[in-house]
Formats: sequence, C-alpha cells, structure tokens
Amino acid sequence: MGELLLLLPEMIGLIVTPAAVAGCVLLLQSDKPIPNALSFGGAFLLVYTVIGAASLLGGAGDASATSQTVSHWVGLTVGVLFLVVGLVQFVKRTKLSAEKPKWILELEEATPRRAFAIGLVLANLNPNLFIMLSGMTIISSSDSTWPQAIFGTALLLLAASLDFLVPIGAFVLLGDRARRGLDTAKTWMVRRNKELGVAVFLGFGALFTIRGVLALT
Repeated sequence: MGELLLLLPEMIGLIVTPAAVAGCVLLLQSDKPIPNALSFGGAFLLVYTVIGAASLLGGAGDASATSQTVSHWVGLTVGVLFLVVGLVQFVKRTKLSAEKPKWILELEEATPRRAFAIGLVLANLNPNLFIMLSGMTIISSSDSTWPQAIFGTALLLLAASLDFLVPIGAFVLLGDRARRGLDTAKTWMVRRNKELGVAVFLGFGALFTIRGVLALT
C-alpha cells in the first residue's frame, strides 16, 4: 500500500487543469450555472472513470498484472512526452492574443448537453489523460489488493473532481459574492492559457522524468 504514495504527483497533476477550471467557472456565469458546470465536469470524470475501470478490470488489483519496471517506463515516457510538448510550446510561444480560445467561445452559449460534449472533447485532448494512465499503471504494478486498488483509483478520481467541486462549492455557498472572484480567476486563466500550459507540461514532465530515471537506475 505504501507504493500508492507514488500517486501523489498524479493527484496533483489531475488537480492542476487550467482548461477544466476556467471552463467550469465560465459556465457558473451562464443562465444555468449548476447544470452546465455539472455536465461539463461530468464529462471529464466520465473519461477518467472509464480509464480507471478499464485498468481495474484489466488486473489493477493483481500484483502480477504489470511489473514495476513497466510502470516506471510508462511514467518516464509520459515525463519525456510532456517535456517535449512543453519545450515545443515554449519555443513557439507567441504574444497573447486578445481573441478568446475557440472552446471558451463555445462554452459562453452552452446548454448542459453542449457543455457535456465540449467537456468530452477537452478531457480527451487534455494532458491529464496521460497523467491518469500513469496513475493507473502505478496501481497495476503495486502489491495492492483489490480494495486498495479501488481506493487508489478513487483518490485519483477525487483529485480530478476538485477542478469542479471547488468552484461549484464556492458558487453554491457564496452565490453572487463568488461571481466576482470566480470571474477574475477565469479571466486570468484564459489570458494566461498558453503560459499555464507550458508550466504544466514542463513542471510535471520534469517530475515524472526524474522519478522514472531514479526508479530505473
């Protein structure tokens, strides 16, 4: 079970999802704030839950299902991939555009069904997809029992859900008082979308790469 502590970087990575947070906050300012935000967040969680369930059914509770060496190589591969993408984005970075990203424009007029559809697309294009896969590989290669594997998967899903639970919770508890703060946060995240993306890729790329190299040497 102690090996599941290695999930901490993956949990942090799942929490740090600028597009998910910004999209959720934007939807909380729509005509149907709670239904839209829940639909958007539900799409992300559906994708991550499918990954988790597939891994569990594939033997995540069986210590012999995946070797630790394979797990370390998967983590290292994800780390190197993140570093490459982050460096490419850093080199090709351009001045901030006054235009909003296309997905933001789509969400501004979204219905719950539309928010769910956009959430599915963003979830599958998000680097957190690989972070979730890395986390499930760690669980598969650990000596955890079935209950422990399910618990580890639940921790990953809980971390991913905080991107939505925190803004929605603040909105429910504070109501209109939360709108100003949430709008400021959303505006900053949309404006700094490229920088945040580079930071996520480079930061977690370095973390996963170093962890993988140390584990394999």
